Amino acid sequence: MSLLLCLLLMPSLALPMPTPPKPSPELALQDEVNILLHGVLQFGQALNRIYKATEAQLDGASRSLELYEQTVVLLQEDLGNTRARTQELERSLGEIQAEEESLELQAQGAGIALSKVMEGHQDLQERVETLQGALAAVAPSHTQKELEDLKLYADKQSQIIWSLMGHVQRQQRELAQQRKQLSHIRDRLQGLALPS
Repeated sequence: MSLLLCLLLMPSLALPMPTPPKPSPELALQDEVNILLHGVLQFGQALNRIYKATEAQLDGASRSLELYEQTVVLLQEDLGNTRARTQELERSLGEIQAEEESLELQAQGAGIALSKVMEGHQDLQERVETLQGALAAVAPSHTQKELEDLKLYADKQSQIIWSLMGHVQRQQRELAQQRKQLSHIRDRLQGLALPS
C-alpha cells in the first residue's frame, strides 16, 4: 500500500492520460462538403431518372397523339365517303322512284284506255248480236256466216283486251309494291345518314 501511495505522489513518474485529438476545422469542413456533394449527386441522379421517365412518357403520349390524329383523319375521310355514297344512293333512289311513278302513270293511262276500248268492244258486240237477231229472219245464210265470223273475231279481240287488262293490273300492283320497297329503303338510308 505504501508503494501505491508513493507512486501516486510522484507525479513525475505517472504517465499522462491520453486526450482525444481535437478534430481540425478543415477536416470537419471537408466532411460536410463531401456529404453535401454526395447529396447533390444523389439528387441530380434522381432528377435525371425523373427527367428520362418524363421524356419517355412524353414520347409515348406524342406517338399516341399522332396515332389518334391519324385515326381521326381516316374516320373523317370514311365519314365523308359514307355521306357521299348515301347522297348518291338517295339520288339514284329518287331517279328510280321518279321512273316508277312515270311507269305507274303510263300503266294507269293504258288501263283507262283499255277500259274504254273494252266498253266500246262490248257495245259493238251487243250491236252485232242485235243485228244478228234482226238479220236471222231476213238475211241469207252466207250473211249469217259472216256475222258469226265477225262475232268470233270480236270474241277473240275481247279475250286479248281482257288479257291486256290483267297484264296492266298486274304491272300496277308490281309497281306499287316496288314503290313501297323504294320508300322503305329511302327511309332506312335517311335513318342511317349521319348529321352534317
